[in-house]
Amino acid sequence: MVDTISFKRLILRAVLRHVSPMVIRLISVSDHTPLPEFHDLFRAVLGWDGDLGYIIRVHAQEFNSFRRKTRAKALHEFKLHRQEKFLYICDTLHMWEWDIRVLDIQNGVEGDQAPVCVGGRGAAPPEFCGGPTGYRLMLKRQQEGA
Repeated sequence: MVDTISFKRLILRAVLRHVSPMVIRLISVSDHTPLPEFHDLFRAVLGWDGDLGYIIRVHAQEFNSFRRKTRAKALHEFKLHRQEKFLYICDTLHMWEWDIRVLDIQNGVEGDQAPVCVGGRGAAPPEFCGGPTGYRLMLKRQQEGA
């Protein structure tokens, strides 16, 4: 028999706005993940190591890396449900906007709290290419040079 502890695993689908081809990531995280840790793991999934802050907009409220109260929040405090969406902005200088949807909520299993990237599509854009606008220009120049 497998013992469960008092956490849930959120299966999240993240779609990057304003870029083509599409960039999608599927991640599984504990609902007890604090916002700064969520931001750090998401940057790691993308292969980015700079940190220019984050903003999360959920339930008509904004939480960001610049306010002390926000830094203490964890995902479970938002009481997210299946199919619910929120906006995650990774890098407040370049404004990489991600639509995050809760695909599933599962019971957590003791010893299984580590975040996992379970899938995805499309290469992550280079971190400091100027955000979606800079990325589109970079791709256009690459196509013209080919």
